Amino acid sequence: LQASVAPQTPRLKPEQDPRYGLPPAKERSLSIFLGSQTFEYVEDGQIFASGQISSGTADHPTPKGSFRVLSKDENKRSGKYTNYFNDNTPMPYSLQFYGPYFVHEGWVPGYADSHGCVRLHYEDARLVYNRMRIGDAVLVKQEGVARAANPWPDMVPVF
Repeated sequence: LQASVAPQTPRLKPEQDPRYGLPPAKERSLSIFLGSQTFEYVEDGQIFASGQISSGTADHPTPKGSFRVLSKDENKRSGKYTNYFNDNTPMPYSLQFYGPYFVHEGWVPGYADSHGCVRLHYEDARLVYNRMRIGDAVLVKQEGVARAANPWPDMVPVF
């Protein structure tokens, strides 16, 4: 079953993405929508980034609720799961939001396929990791779909 697809943030290499040069926001939040397998990242009330995710399967569900970023680790490796080479699975750009659950970069096939973590595409994971701070809000809910991102509404309207 293919999930509905949210409008994607344009894919730019981090060194080309002007969002990296913006000053820090006063308020930041990340919303994960499990039913649509989408996310939206908001800064100071503006949708800054949105796109696809891959969350936990029915056997390994992603916890729902209101959380906060507990820790950040740019080069995290799983302490529980290994890859094909029997190495601890890489979880780059990790944001811990509840116990052993993280938002991190990983394979995003368009449906729930993880052991409970929330995987983002590389560009999205790196941007969200770099912009979010420990203590920022993370909301995980079943219903909803991410809205189109537009960090510059005064200059580029979304139609």
